[in-house]
Amino acid sequence: MGKNELGHETQKTESTSIAYIVLIIGILGVAFSAPWVKLSNFEPATSVILRVGIGALVLLPFFIRELRKLGSLNKEGVILSLFAGLFLGIDFTAWNYSIYYVGSGIASILLNLQIIILPALAAIFDKERIPKSFYIIAPIMIIGVMMSGGIFDPSEGATGTEPTVLGMSLAVFGTIAGSISGICYGIYLYTSRKATRVNAGQIVQPMFYASISQLLAPFIFLLATGRGMNVTEGVLVKETDGRDMVLPIEGLTELDIFSTMGETITGMNWVWMIVLAIFGQAVAWTFIQYGSVRLDPTIVAGLLILSPIATVGVIAVVMFGEIPSLIQVLGVVVVLIAVAYQNGLHKMFSRSKG
Repeated sequence: MGKNELGHETQKTESTSIAYIVLIIGILGVAFSAPWVKLSNFEPATSVILRVGIGALVLLPFFIRELRKLGSLNKEGVILSLFAGLFLGIDFTAWNYSIYYVGSGIASILLNLQIIILPALAAIFDKERIPKSFYIIAPIMIIGVMMSGGIFDPSEGATGTEPTVLGMSLAVFGTIAGSISGICYGIYLYTSRKATRVNAGQIVQPMFYASISQLLAPFIFLLATGRGMNVTEGVLVKETDGRDMVLPIEGLTELDIFSTMGETITGMNWVWMIVLAIFGQAVAWTFIQYGSVRLDPTIVAGLLILSPIATVGVIAVVMFGEIPSLIQVLGVVVVLIAVAYQNGLHKMFSRSKG
């Protein structure tokens, strides 16, 4: 091997190593996002506006730098990025409700419903072939999602005094919100992937444009429900036993999801919101995009699964004492196995044995 070839190989290895590091940092940011939402304690739609708005301001100088260095996105790339952001805004708003009603760990699992949506959209609009395994994985995934949300938990609704939301138990409402989030996340991933393909090498610009359009869904939601942004009252209230509860008024059995009746927002809540906006929004999503386009898709898929595993198995347990029931644990396992199989991780292991 010549000197130039050796130098090229060394440079390629270093570039790959950097991509791995950047991707893992992004995955950690996503893994902590749900807990940071809970710690910031803002009303769900308000939380999205603050998170995305602050995140966009952080991205702005990098957006300008990329614009000058690589040129602007073409028209198709801008439109696709804005369209992707619309659905990510719905995703975040629904996901925030899911975090409060079924917990940060389970909400992170429900988000993986996107593995059904992404290939379905690719088949419908891009005529990509759906593998036969999809028709087996999809119903299994749906059952796993319902198990994870706690819908089948025998303790759910056992006494008849548990609080409800719009006539539904917290588990059912939280699972529906989380599922809506997963569906919209799948649409975002599909559209974002197309935006990346038409603008190779430009990463910050698609993220910035998506961030701008992300603000639309929560704003419309607040207007439709007759409210404005609430930066003074939170969602959760701390009980005497130290637990954070969505139910701030003792004895209330019908929760108003459009009200914010928790503890007063403090300076520490704002600190967590800024942490969420910088590391859970601007850094996490941009870093994942950077690593994803530079590494093997199967390896990326495997590393991305570490995010919900870390959230539900470690972070949510340690930070909030969120202990899933046995049925929920089984549901989580079913979902993760389905995600791993659909992403082709089993092929990676079979190749290593060969």
